[in-house]
Amino acid sequence: MDGAIIYVAGNPDAYPVEYYDRETESYQGLIPELLRRFGQENGCDIRYFQPDQGDQRKELASFHQVDLISGCTESEQYEHLEGAEILVLPFVKQGEENGYRILITEAAPSGLAEKLRTSLGGVSQEEKTGFLLSAAEREEPVNLARFHNFLIGALLAVLVLLTALILIARRYRRRLSAAEEDRETDALTGIGNREYLLRYFNQVINDGNKILYCVLCFHIDTERIARDAGREQTDRFLRHVAMVLRDYAADMDILARISDGGFVLLRLSVDAEEERRWLNAVLNRLSSVPVLKDAPEARYFAVGSYQIQREDHDINEVIFDAMECARAAYLAGEEYGICTDEVLQRLHDERILQADIQHGLEYGEFILYLQFYIDPATGSAVGAEALSRWNHPSRGLLLPGEFVPLMERERLVSGLDECCLENVCRFLEELKRNGEKTFFVSCNISNETAGEERFPEKCREILNRYDFPRERLIFELKGNASSGIIRNIKCLREMGVRLAMDDFGEGFGSFEQLQDWQPDLLKIDRCLVDGIGTKTGESVLRGMIGVCRELGISVVAEGVETMEQAVFLSNHQCDLMLGYRFGHPMPEQEVRRQILSQKRKE
Repeated sequence: MDGAIIYVAGNPDAYPVEYYDRETESYQGLIPELLRRFGQENGCDIRYFQPDQGDQRKELASFHQVDLISGCTESEQYEHLEGAEILVLPFVKQGEENGYRILITEAAPSGLAEKLRTSLGGVSQEEKTGFLLSAAEREEPVNLARFHNFLIGALLAVLVLLTALILIARRYRRRLSAAEEDRETDALTGIGNREYLLRYFNQVINDGNKILYCVLCFHIDTERIARDAGREQTDRFLRHVAMVLRDYAADMDILARISDGGFVLLRLSVDAEEERRWLNAVLNRLSSVPVLKDAPEARYFAVGSYQIQREDHDINEVIFDAMECARAAYLAGEEYGICTDEVLQRLHDERILQADIQHGLEYGEFILYLQFYIDPATGSAVGAEALSRWNHPSRGLLLPGEFVPLMERERLVSGLDECCLENVCRFLEELKRNGEKTFFVSCNISNETAGEERFPEKCREILNRYDFPRERLIFELKGNASSGIIRNIKCLREMGVRLAMDDFGEGFGSFEQLQDWQPDLLKIDRCLVDGIGTKTGESVLRGMIGVCRELGISVVAEGVETMEQAVFLSNHQCDLMLGYRFGHPMPEQEVRRQILSQKRKE
């Protein structure tokens, strides 16, 4: 190959791997250095095309004007190019191998690919690191952030380059003025705040390297911690979170506290397995200091992970999505959630739906559905459980699973509870007006609503607007009641309504509170009803029914779906049954029609 001229189409923007230096009007960086060495060893002349109009690699390749196309990544596609390729600098992206490559075109001299592969294969990683560091040293300080940006890909596979990035990050931070540091520091934890995060992001991350970063948002339920342990313990835990994240963050990562319970860590992406190990280590460390000594297993946080995409231009939107993902994971009882396309679409749909909730409550879009309670002795419907459906103007009839979790997460469920109670009271008044005074309706009230200080007052205001026997209304409450709920239960009893303990059997806490507030009805959870047909399951049910009868509490079995279950419950003196065995929930108009029709037959 002596005397041969090798024409190269370079990447003008892959600093410091390969870039065009306007001052020297030449290509610099790792790949140009390696090609120049190759040219000297093989007696050939390496000539780069000047990028007068920016990146011209695809244009030059399409006309077969060059022998080599360099600085290419896996995502770059070149049509009608069937030559060989050589991997120069590998890195790992989202668990998949990638890297900077040199493509050999069909116009290249015979044997060039083999000779070049042999030459580049003989260059050690230490030598490549030296080339990269030399490229950085030749740049002015203003270009330090630029070096940081484009070096990230190599760091994922080349650990030795970490030293260079650490030095650059430290040098950058030293350049911050004292005024900036004070203004951009969170007073409680000592780490950066939102202003710090945004400025550092704009300085360090750009279109060329942002896809290598992952946004980790840590959602801390500070309201719950303050309620359970007080504000002092809340602040102590927040400082613990900041300390842990600071310990696990690398110098090139960006860490900030952006809200009372929100922490953000912009972290370089690595392969999936390493990411899981890192995150598990962080979560274990966060849990090492329990918020409550008497409940060390209680979790008050979750993490949302978002891999920045090339089309993402607003970091605030990315942080919002990742934080929403964290909150959704927390409410689902999970430690972390990943912002996949599916999750992001669901979050997007939920945000649109959330914006419609208040309008729906104000304009009566939440309607009443009822499911019958059956008396085993007579087989007739003697009452019903109230359920809500959302008659959405564009999405049609929505089931509770599509909107209740969202309303609970956004603290909007009290509005739904009040709406349902209003509908039930109106329904009972209409039954009385038509001569039906014995049919009862149970109304589910969330613990959040039931624990509000003004809950009894709101109930009294609604009840005073309707005329019906108060004992026909039953409030269903969860067994894990707080002290506030216990206090409000006494007020509700004074109004003459009855009380039911819902989902009994889900946990042992239900047993502890049977004595705190003697319910009129006990609703056995379907998980126990499903045990019918097994010796253990039937023994548990018989015992529970016997205890309730001794205490004067009526027993309601939920989730009855088979004849076997209905017969067993009837034979063992269960007072009421509810389930698909006896019918699905129906609109209030249909239920009213059936009730009044049954009354006329009597």
